[in-house]
Formats: sequence, structure tokens, C-alpha cells
Amino acid sequence: MLSSIFVDGEFYAKIDNEIAYKYKLHQGKEVSEELLSEVVYESDYKRAKDKALYALSFRDYAKGELIEKLKIDYSNEAANAAADKMEELGFLNDTKFAQKYAKELIFTKKLSKSRAEYELIKKGISKDIIECIMSDIEYEPIDQIKFLIEKKYKGAYDDEKIKRRAISYLQRQGYSFSDIKNVLLNTDSY
Repeated sequence: MLSSIFVDGEFYAKIDNEIAYKYKLHQGKEVSEELLSEVVYESDYKRAKDKALYALSFRDYAKGELIEKLKIDYSNEAANAAADKMEELGFLNDTKFAQKYAKELIFTKKLSKSRAEYELIKKGISKDIIECIMSDIEYEPIDQIKFLIEKKYKGAYDDEKIKRRAISYLQRQGYSFSDIKNVLLNTDSY
């Protein structure tokens, strides 16, 4: 539950009732600006931690991704502090998240390594972690391309229109034109 704080009759902020109780805040009590800032920050931090725990109960997050999610409702400081606390408690681990997510992107969603790297960067994973993880993942892009063509573009070998669509799709998935050409175009120039 939340309580509203008013300063000189004007709405100032909403704070968690637990924090209001901790600081013995009540209607008509006068407090300094310093104490007021401390109370608002502590309430934001508590609520950000609660939201982080709730979000993490549904799926894994990268630290940067969780911070961005928390910053929607809470201050930057509270969001960063809450994410640090989740990391300290062992609920956040960018390396484990990146390993799991990279494998999902490459082997389940059939993205190329370069596209998987891009998706990991978007989640806030550091380039060092990405390099380490990607060096451990072994896959054959030619096999991935063949699988995708068989699944989505069976007529690509015979029909030029479908072939162009397949090429565009595979390039958006991050595959190199030379690999696509090896599979789809054989020796034809395009």
C-alpha cells in the first residue's frame, strides 16, 4: 500500500506505507527536505526491489534489461540499487543469462551468431561476456540456413520471387550473403 505525501498542500510523492511507518510519518508532521528526500528514495528502492523480485519470478533478465524496466517507474538510483541487490542475492547473473539466451536465439530461433550478438547487446550484456560466450558456441550456419529454407521457403530453389524473399529473410536473421548463396543459389550470381 502507498501513502501520499503533501508539502504545503501540494502533492509531493507516494511512498510505501512500511517506510511511512518506519519514519513515523503522519498527517501534520513537519520534516526537513533532507529527511523527505531520504524517505522518498528508500520507498522507491523498496518498491523497485519488490518489482524486481516479481519480474524475476517469471523469467530471467540481464542486469541492464532489468534496470531499464525498473527505471520506467522508479528513479535511476533506486533502479540501479535494486538491480545490484538482485545480483548480490544471486537472482541476476549476466553470464548465465547470456549463455542461456544465446543458445535459445541460435538453436531455437535459428538466428545467426551475429544477430544473436546484436540481441544480447540490446539486453545490456557487455561485449566481453558476449565474446566469451560466442566463442564457446559451435554451430554450422549452412545447416541453419538449410533448415530455415525447408521450414519457411520450400519453393525458394525453383521460384525467383520466393528466392528473393528467402534471401531477404535470411539476411535479416544475420546470415552472410556468401553462406546464403552457398545454400540457395549454388553457383548462380545474384
